Amino acid sequence: VVVLAVLSMSGCGGPEPATLDIEVVEPLVPAALLPAHPDLVVDVDCGSPDPDRLGPVTCVATVSGVEVSVVVHRPAIDGRIRVESPALLVDAADVATRAAGRLEADLGFPVAVACRPAVRVAVPGQEFACRATDPEDRPMDLVATLIDTDGSFRLRFG
Repeated sequence: VVVLAVLSMSGCGGPEPATLDIEVVEPLVPAALLPAHPDLVVDVDCGSPDPDRLGPVTCVATVSGVEVSVVVHRPAIDGRIRVESPALLVDAADVATRAAGRLEADLGFPVAVACRPAVRVAVPGQEFACRATDPEDRPMDLVATLIDTDGSFRLRFG
């Protein structure tokens, strides 16, 4: 399980105190939250906050089909802003590694497993589509369904 880190993005600095231009910031949120997979972050909505008001702005973004809260901190003196989210993520590569271990223990031979999408929000019921390949290169389609917020999952053939 991965916790979204606090990330910085460059903003516009200048002699005036920096304000928060939501129309500029919203399109930058996906790359700030998931730098390796910004395409999985869609529909960022920060509403219409007062650009001169102090304090962070709460936004909502959809990550792999699940709405998550996002906090955009207003520009610091240097014009930089921070974007963070309390959402927990489960990485597909981690699920694939653990699924391969389970299958090897059950089947008695090694398998390679790949899962997608690259991340899911750690919410019970979220699914990864996985494909296992045995030593003779035969594919087996699997579904890994999250059962808790810790990234535990149920694995079934699918």
